[in-house]
Amino acid sequence: MSTGPDLVGILHSVLRFRRVGREAILEFQNRHLRRLVAHAYRNVPYYRRLFERSGIAPEDIRSVADLQAIPITSRADLRAVPVQDTLARGVNPRRLIALRTSGSSGEPFIVRRTWFEERLQDLYWFRASHYFGQQARDRAASVGRRHEGRFSKRAWDRRILQALGFYRRLHVDCCMPPEKIVQILSRYRPESLGGYPGTLSLLAETVAASGCRDIHPRLVIAGAQVLTRRMREQIAQAFGARVYNWYGSRELNCIGWECKETGEFHTCDDNVIVEILKDGRPAGPGESRELVGTALHSFAVPFIRYRLADVVTKGSETCACGEPFSTIRDVQGRVIDPFSLPAGRFLHPYEIIGVIEVMSDEHAWIGRYQILQERKDSIVLRVVPRVEPTHEEILRVETALRPIVGADVEFQMILVPEIELGASGKFRIAHSLVSACRDESDREGEPADQAAGDAATGQSTG
Repeated sequence: MSTGPDLVGILHSVLRFRRVGREAILEFQNRHLRRLVAHAYRNVPYYRRLFERSGIAPEDIRSVADLQAIPITSRADLRAVPVQDTLARGVNPRRLIALRTSGSSGEPFIVRRTWFEERLQDLYWFRASHYFGQQARDRAASVGRRHEGRFSKRAWDRRILQALGFYRRLHVDCCMPPEKIVQILSRYRPESLGGYPGTLSLLAETVAASGCRDIHPRLVIAGAQVLTRRMREQIAQAFGARVYNWYGSRELNCIGWECKETGEFHTCDDNVIVEILKDGRPAGPGESRELVGTALHSFAVPFIRYRLADVVTKGSETCACGEPFSTIRDVQGRVIDPFSLPAGRFLHPYEIIGVIEVMSDEHAWIGRYQILQERKDSIVLRVVPRVEPTHEEILRVETALRPIVGADVEFQMILVPEIELGASGKFRIAHSLVSACRDESDREGEPADQAAGDAATGQSTG
């Protein structure tokens, strides 16, 4: 029994599945699911125990229809066991690429993959971007967070491609002032532009205010947060380009990309099995419930029936555009609001999140947290402690964060027993009551016949 992804089958799916029938995709899912389940049972202690407690043998899972026999796994479940119990037998964790999730659930999580698995995922993202119209020789720019692990010394293949003029990409730190980002993009002049919707809309405001005319991408790809209708219009108008959206997460990788005709998301069925569950049963078209996913090609650290904590709306079994993929109609993903501060300053919440991530590595008492801007001059950090911290531990965190928010902003950290979910069921790690980017009445995601042809959009990268 092979203990890794099936490269031949994956390449076949990536290259051909837009031109095959729905039956071929379902057969692919069933075949690769059987391979993954047998591997997890034999080689991963966590799943071995999970299956045995539930009285499940690998032979019991023959198709997607059998998945419901396997209990759902959450991020908390995986955090509660030693890392070695989640790793496949024989895998050296020091040789894996370690990727930290954004912490939209309030608790960052480390996702580990082999170099080979990471490269396979590039194929699915490339397929989606090519569908939008991005070309291999485009000069691309991405505005987002710095991902040290993702661009490690083992990314030599990407550097070779870029040296040959393929998939050139400039990564710009979204935490920089928007005026500085606009200057960088003006010099680089990307042909395709990507980033978080909140950041891109802030850049659109800056471009409009400055009268900049040097940034003319052919297309804009947004992701990792909810893209509202207002954001889409603002970004499209500022950059003079069509705006597309895709949906994914660290754990499950590419989950879906926006259909250019219907506005629903084509589900990446040959990469992930998506279940949308309502009270434990499959939701029907138009119903909004939680997403549970199985990553078909993650073998070093499998994710089988993994609760992503996103609320999504189920679409049709196959897209009306003629593509053989199932669809997701809407995604209630994370929202990161830019903080508008006194004296015209802007603070990207990721500046605070970045410090908290480092501090949480040093201080195990920091559990779930949320950053709330109550007024222009007031920011509150709410923390659910894992254990009761000392006064000195609290003071160290506050001291590290005060210079970031500035002397003209009141900052306090309060300990709370719990942090509630938002109305959509999605936790918002950063929320501004002053300049909230997301108005529920403005949110995209109504059925296509109610949205006047606007695309349903949204994303989570876990």
